[in-house]
Amino acid sequence: MKKSIFCIASLLTLLCTCGPKEAKSNVATPSGSKAATTQLAPADTLAVTMFTRHKIDSMATSALNVEFPVANKKKAPLVTSINEWISEQLGGTYGNGLQGDYDKLLSDTAAVMDHYFAGIEKYNATNWHDIMDNFEGSERPELELYDSIAITKWQEGQQWVTMQYVNNVYLGGAHGSYLIFGQTFRKSDGRRIGWEIIRKSDDPEDNIQSLMRKGLVEYFGDGNPDFKEEELGDYLQGEASAYYIPMPQCPPLFTKEGVMFLYNQYEIAAYAAGLPQFVISYKDLMPYLTETAKRLIK
Repeated sequence: MKKSIFCIASLLTLLCTCGPKEAKSNVATPSGSKAATTQLAPADTLAVTMFTRHKIDSMATSALNVEFPVANKKKAPLVTSINEWISEQLGGTYGNGLQGDYDKLLSDTAAVMDHYFAGIEKYNATNWHDIMDNFEGSERPELELYDSIAITKWQEGQQWVTMQYVNNVYLGGAHGSYLIFGQTFRKSDGRRIGWEIIRKSDDPEDNIQSLMRKGLVEYFGDGNPDFKEEELGDYLQGEASAYYIPMPQCPPLFTKEGVMFLYNQYEIAAYAAGLPQFVISYKDLMPYLTETAKRLIK
């Protein structure tokens, strides 16, 4: 299976250690622990604090690791937008029944973590027991079940910041599953960037399909210089295998090298294909970008 450019290995490390990326120690904390560590950052970047919740028992591991933006009056709209997005990725239920300003409620990041991790624990406890109840006595397999969610700041530019969400799950069976998602925000006002940054055109010669197919050739070719575009049909499913490559469900992810196009499992290819992904450089994308997008990368 192909590796994702997003670091799955880093996620598995988080699953075991439940600590921040830049922690001084890599020693695992006790079962059911809570932790928060602020990463120092230059004045022109978005500082974040890593909050962790995890529980390990004889049956399985649940882990939730989230980097929240540090409150900052100058970046208040951005911080609010990211906090809302984080809450929505985790279910969007925090604040129900609570009185007060929603922005302030979301700024209580410890309470947000406790709310969502309680739901994760409850769901997993029921789900995992149901799985084990399908086996009798000595027939119960030695499964290492886990459900790990990590939300982190991934990359950052002068005008934008990109967050990532990774959910890695194993509930028994032949293999686990993972979902990788992300969101780029405009720093000035917290606007979420979507595929509207690509200009609409009815001219078949004036679209990015050729660049997208080139990116997929590089992904599936995996370094093989003899891999041809005509072979994509052997790997892609649905309409993607014919004439039109759909835009990913994941929004465009701004990186230092260009915009990442990220497809999740089964979105355009079989499970064995991994997560098809590629980065198109800003230079190559420039003719197809709206003025809004161009100003983000100047």
